Amino acid sequence: MQSQRNAYDRRQNRGFDSGSADDLDLNQRADSRRISERLQLRLWTEGRADGKLDFHNCSNLSETGIFIETPEPYALNSLVEIEFNLPGVHAPVRVTGLVVSVLDEDTAGAAIMGNGFRFERISGGDRALVGAFVEASQIAG
Repeated sequence: MQSQRNAYDRRQNRGFDSGSADDLDLNQRADSRRISERLQLRLWTEGRADGKLDFHNCSNLSETGIFIETPEPYALNSLVEIEFNLPGVHAPVRVTGLVVSVLDEDTAGAAIMGNGFRFERISGGDRALVGAFVEASQIAG
């Protein structure tokens, strides 16, 4: 039995085949990894690492991290300078993100490839802005 696929839920896009629901616990790591609510959001981001500038598409955002889609994911534990604009906000948000997950051809197959980041360095103002934006979007949604 092939699991149902949701293009924005990385846990469900790993090509798992399971004979029963008991064999596959897609939420087994949710409590230990996610410390804040994530908002599904599509926006462009800039990433800078090792003197190279890349453009990516964000697929979800929280007060503490972001997932970006890229065909050439950064290496695990890399630090990447990330910049993005929230919808309706003129000033860019600038953070340094630590790569905490890598989805590449080996781990994601034909599914979405990219990186999960935890914000390591973010100003108090940007953290408050992102947190307020995520909270307001979830209340409105």
